[in-house]
Amino acid sequence: MKKIEMFSIALTITIVLVAIFLPTVLKHSGSNHALLAMSGAAEGGTAGKTLVAYFSRSGNTRIIAEEIRELTGSDIFEIETVDPYPSGYRETTEQVQKELEENFRPLLRTSKVPGLESYDTVFIGYPIWWGRIPPALMTFLDENDLSGKTMAPFCTHGGSRFGSSVDDLRKLAPGTKILDGLELSGSRVENARKEVKSWLEKLGLPQG
Repeated sequence: MKKIEMFSIALTITIVLVAIFLPTVLKHSGSNHALLAMSGAAEGGTAGKTLVAYFSRSGNTRIIAEEIRELTGSDIFEIETVDPYPSGYRETTEQVQKELEENFRPLLRTSKVPGLESYDTVFIGYPIWWGRIPPALMTFLDENDLSGKTMAPFCTHGGSRFGSSVDDLRKLAPGTKILDGLELSGSRVENARKEVKSWLEKLGLPQG
């Protein structure tokens, strides 16, 4: 009889403990599954990741790059030369003209984008110099394989629009899908958010 009573008491205590702690266990278990899913998305769920890579001497292209980053939630990478270009516009254009004629590739401070393989779409930004992409961007494209990715170019200029820069991109980034780009006069960059937003919407690119 005593054994039966003790068994009944133990069973009752077990049922009470289960009733108290089971909801908590399930709650934490669900949270852990959610955390694991989020971790998996961070580690392996790279679909749709976007990057803004840009070169800017005067800061105009940087302004647009930052606008795109803010609107899309993209990562950002600045292309910087080891030896900076002259501060004067005329001196810069003279140097760049010589570099383009000699097919010169300047050294970059950081030549490769870390984890480039994880990005599906890459925004490429640059100023137009002599109707071309800057030699610094040529170096960047030589060092980073964008084949299989989608490229969305944007540029700032003094009146030449895209010039022949898109042809440069096609030659230097074969196997890349190039979308319709955004060109902005340097005088318009300070108030270009609406144009940038409209461009992203036309391309069907996600915004944050």
